[in-house]
Amino acid sequence: MTANLGAAPTPPGLPDMDLLARAQNPKTPVEVLEHILEHPALSPEALAALLRHPEAPGAAMARLAERVSGPLVEVLLDSLERLGRWVEVLEALLRNPAIPAEKHPVIRRLIEAARRRDAEGVKKSLLLRIKDLPAGQKLGLAKKGNKDVRMILIKDPNEMVALEVVTSPRITDAEILTIAAMRDVTDKVLRYLAANRKYRQNRQIVVTLLNNPRTPVGVSLGLGIHILSDRELSDLAKNKNIPAAVSRAAKQILDRRRSLQPAAGKGHAS
Repeated sequence: MTANLGAAPTPPGLPDMDLLARAQNPKTPVEVLEHILEHPALSPEALAALLRHPEAPGAAMARLAERVSGPLVEVLLDSLERLGRWVEVLEALLRNPAIPAEKHPVIRRLIEAARRRDAEGVKKSLLLRIKDLPAGQKLGLAKKGNKDVRMILIKDPNEMVALEVVTSPRITDAEILTIAAMRDVTDKVLRYLAANRKYRQNRQIVVTLLNNPRTPVGVSLGLGIHILSDRELSDLAKNKNIPAAVSRAAKQILDRRRSLQPAAGKGHAS
């Protein structure tokens, strides 16, 4: 059985009987694969071979996925995991009325997974490109780059670059909060955050710095532990990852508060 996919011509010198052989050949040129995908006599076997082909073109596969019917639908549905390498093909399946509605949730999950994978790929590529840049260019990117660039450069071994990130006029408080929790940044960055008046006034940032094992003890003890709530002090006192001096200071303040509460209550009653 064949799929009615339009009148795309057979490539010159390529009889219909050779479609499967060409689809199975890993050396077949991309333009020939595109013709095969548009061929009106595309067989389920040829489509299955194309799905495995390392050079199968996503755009042509998407055109097929949007209008395919008959046995080829089953081939595509049986190959959903393999189709995960093409977001555009999965999206095309959702537009095809021949695809059963009960398959849509599965396809949507695969689309989200593919998008996350692609995003990670972009970040890895960006990381590799930035890694080999000279220090001068990194400093410029730290000041003017976007969030993804800043989150890479904040971990740069060059402390000047990392400090340039946190002084960037484009950085947001949400990014600062993320950095305050990082355990793989230089302590100079954490010292800068702790010394910055704006960030010291942000309770979330202060609490995050206090709970970061990377924050130097002297810096933590100077952050005003006494202003924390009882709950925050309790959490800090129980945190076994931070220096003992910090958790001990939190416990002492909490114990002092609790010891004063009954006395304060009696004085108020009288």
